[in-house]
Amino acid sequence: MENVWSLFFNWMAENPIRATVIISAVVIALCILLGFVLPARSERRKREKEQRWRDARTVKTLGFIRSAKHTGRCVNDNPEFRFVVDALAEDGTFFDTTVTEIIPRAQLPMCAVGAPLSIRYDPADRSHAIGDDNPDADVLNERIARYQCRKHPGELTYEQRMELSRNSVVKKALLENLRLTGKEEAGDWEAEATVRITDNAAGDTVMNRTLYLNDKMLKHMVPGKYIDISVVPGREDFFGIVTDIATKVVPEKSGS
Repeated sequence: MENVWSLFFNWMAENPIRATVIISAVVIALCILLGFVLPARSERRKREKEQRWRDARTVKTLGFIRSAKHTGRCVNDNPEFRFVVDALAEDGTFFDTTVTEIIPRAQLPMCAVGAPLSIRYDPADRSHAIGDDNPDADVLNERIARYQCRKHPGELTYEQRMELSRNSVVKKALLENLRLTGKEEAGDWEAEATVRITDNAAGDTVMNRTLYLNDKMLKHMVPGKYIDISVVPGREDFFGIVTDIATKVVPEKSGS
């Protein structure tokens, strides 16, 4: 090893210009490494640590936009908005929170009042929340099921709703009859619906169900037309109506 270093220093003494160029290149490379690569790696680790901290302290849920206001700030020509959101709690109730997010301009049409928004919040302080880029479908379906059971306890059970969300398939069905009973509950109308599924192999299946519909869903339910329903194979004793989630779940404080 000593001979190697001795030969290297002798070569540097005999070739001072080349040695200077090589040493300068090494110093520049080290400066780049220390000045850019390592800080970037440190910043990435910091972000990952903050993300783990947020994941450990926050809870995923679904909210519905009640209002949206531009803060006046933009990042890369994308506006920042402050949303007031009706968010679903673990027990199926709603709570108020705010979310401030940078919104890509292409996604602005998706941020209208009443639109769903996947968020995370701290149970210890629910006044503020953050957007959730990786929503958990099972968690959101569970929150929605608890909300619907709380709103209409005499309709489908929690177990039936969760079975529909996990194991159902979507089929086209003819809405043969829809009759309002005249009963109103939590802002929705009770109705009796009859649907018919035509299957070439099994023949026709007719199903009946009492359900609650808000005004938006009533416009969707037209007798004599086909609608999308969700059914669990082999469990034709109950079914769900497939519509946009913002149409089915309407925050109590937001109106209809």
